[in-house]
Amino acid sequence: MKKIWEYRRLELVIWVVFGILVTTSILILYKSYNDYNEMLQSATQVGNIYEYKIIMFVSSIVLLLSLFILYQNRDYFFLKNIDNTEALEQLLEDIKLSSDPKKINQFKNMLKKKNHNEIYPLISNMINELQESKKLADEANQTKTLFLSNMSHEIRTPLNSIVGFTKLLKSTKLDLEQVDFVSTIRKSSEDLIAIVDNILDISKLESGKVELEESYFNIIDEFENMIESYANEASNKNIDLSVWIEPKFSAKLFKSDAGKIKQILINLISNAIKFTPEGGDINVSIENIGVDGDIATIKFSVEDTGIGISQEYKDKVFDAFTQVDDSSIRQYGGTGLGLTIATSLVRMLGGSLSLDSELNRGTTLSFNLSMPYRVITKEVNYKAMNIALYSPADMQTKNSDKHLFDYLSSFRDISIKRFNTFVECQDAVGGSFDVLYIHYDDIDKKELKRITARHSADSQIVLVTKLNNRDKILDIAPIFSQIIYKPITFSKVEHSIEILSQNKKDISINQYSFDGLKALVVEDNPVNAKMIVHMLQNLGIESQVAKNGKEGVEMYKEGHYDVVFMDIQMPVMNGVDATKAIIKYELENQLEHTPIIAVTTNALKGDRERYLDAGMDEYIPKPIDINKFITALKQFYTTNQSSSSDTDSQKDILLYKQTPTESKIIGTILQKLGYSVDIAKNINEFTNMINNNEYKSLLLDKSHNQSTQKEVSQKIKEKGIPSLLFIDKNENVVSSDTDTYTHIVDKSSDFSHIKDKLDTMIQR
Repeated sequence: MKKIWEYRRLELVIWVVFGILVTTSILILYKSYNDYNEMLQSATQVGNIYEYKIIMFVSSIVLLLSLFILYQNRDYFFLKNIDNTEALEQLLEDIKLSSDPKKINQFKNMLKKKNHNEIYPLISNMINELQESKKLADEANQTKTLFLSNMSHEIRTPLNSIVGFTKLLKSTKLDLEQVDFVSTIRKSSEDLIAIVDNILDISKLESGKVELEESYFNIIDEFENMIESYANEASNKNIDLSVWIEPKFSAKLFKSDAGKIKQILINLISNAIKFTPEGGDINVSIENIGVDGDIATIKFSVEDTGIGISQEYKDKVFDAFTQVDDSSIRQYGGTGLGLTIATSLVRMLGGSLSLDSELNRGTTLSFNLSMPYRVITKEVNYKAMNIALYSPADMQTKNSDKHLFDYLSSFRDISIKRFNTFVECQDAVGGSFDVLYIHYDDIDKKELKRITARHSADSQIVLVTKLNNRDKILDIAPIFSQIIYKPITFSKVEHSIEILSQNKKDISINQYSFDGLKALVVEDNPVNAKMIVHMLQNLGIESQVAKNGKEGVEMYKEGHYDVVFMDIQMPVMNGVDATKAIIKYELENQLEHTPIIAVTTNALKGDRERYLDAGMDEYIPKPIDINKFITALKQFYTTNQSSSSDTDSQKDILLYKQTPTESKIIGTILQKLGYSVDIAKNINEFTNMINNNEYKSLLLDKSHNQSTQKEVSQKIKEKGIPSLLFIDKNENVVSSDTDTYTHIVDKSSDFSHIKDKLDTMIQR
């Protein structure tokens, strides 16, 4: 205000002077005219008087015209210096934080003294300094980017080893629980690699150089495992972490940058777990809220019952290095960058991050993205079943229980009934349902044992519980058909339904036959090659094996094959190069193309598309499963279905294990490898099944009852059926056992060793 008054005071003074000049000019003109008349009356020399009149009149007119011109250009004469001062002061505000403080003070003093002529050289000098500073900053940014790139490479190297060995571990024989854990480790490692790769995005965000990498992806495949990787952290705080992803997304592909969306969700979920206290709830949901043609609007939200955010801090939490207050940083840790990065990424993707929070009640962070989508065909192998769900009263209030019910309800031909109390579940009519899901977090072993004892004879029992309960239920785990650890996801429920459906054994996979086909199996791992050959034999397909890509190309040129199963990572020549060589040979010799199907452990995003672009016709991810081979082969060849009487006339294997869980696991693995399997519930049923059916081989545990074991051994010896006996690790082998059984192995033997013995018995 003071500066403005100074400018106005100067302007007022100038206008006063201007008014005096105008008034004086008019008075002079008027006075000169009167004087002229008086002089005319008394003058003796009229000529001189006339000249005087002309001079006075012209002088007055010139003065008035000058004043008029001065008035018309008043802005130029009076305001220019004022505007310059304002502009210079604004310039000072813009550069004072990035220039030399001494020169800033010098600039201020010059402004006060109105030394504009001296200011401009100073400005030029300061601008040069700023340009030099910018150059140094750019060089520093390049150095930072190079450092981050090198560090990300160093971190990525051991992570790649973790991923690689996890793949190898997953290809070994694991039970369902171990497969689940290994899958989570692998996916979490892959996510960590992605995060390391995205570290560079921090610098790129600052410079506006982050680029979107849009491609089609499946929401369930991309985000489920990432969300599940937080299960252990949530479980350690006794947080009920629930996940809802619309089941319909399993048959749709959406186009966007999945990596950026994943990074956003990682930030939101990490914050939710950090700021949610013991015993709280976190609900992650991804749902469709609208469709316009081939564009779907998807809502992503993370809701927690954490500490919440007060109204005054709601805007501040999106600022870099900021949490709700300084005490939060001390108590919860973190840099405060999460929401800043998330907000920037959401904007890049075309959305905005919304915050809904109440102090001490919880927070919901959400964003909507509009994405193109397309529908894909997806096959799910399950049968019609009646399913029951029992959850204690406190569990029924949780989102995870609601999601479990909704996931089960999404399957066609699946009917669901709910038991609200232990008494309802215990007193339910036996055999009225095929499967019972028990959603139980506060483990009461007595209740669980009673329910299982009541219904296990007629139904399969599945326990759903938190990960931190695993140690508590190890002793009762064998009484359940399956154990599913939270968070409950659609894929877990889908996989559970498929396994439960297979255990009904209404239809045998051996119904499918591709008789007359000849296959070339290009696989460097002898165990995998043997498994593939065996499965193909069960499907009526004759096959030959090549140990590497180069050998595979040579064998293809020399023989005739209807289909090629190609591994990717092989010595000498990899699968992609071998495929290109085969296609080139076909084109050069004008041969009809033979379907080439990739069989590989590479199951990352984009792998399938990359192999198809290389010329392969289909893609089968490991672990090896006969259903995957059937699905792939059906795309190129029709199947012949065997009659049930032929299939059931002689089964490959009769299996008996002392624990039901082991029976189901081993039986499922054998079925996936293409064997037909019957499972006996107890040793007496095993003996009766030997008498009433024909089997190519027998697998059984040694009974601790000597008389029972002697009776079973005698029956097997009479039948002359090849057999494999499982014994305890420290148990001695007696001569009677070696005389009766074809093979005797330790119960803890690797499954590949068991399979080798099994193949010699079946003589395939």
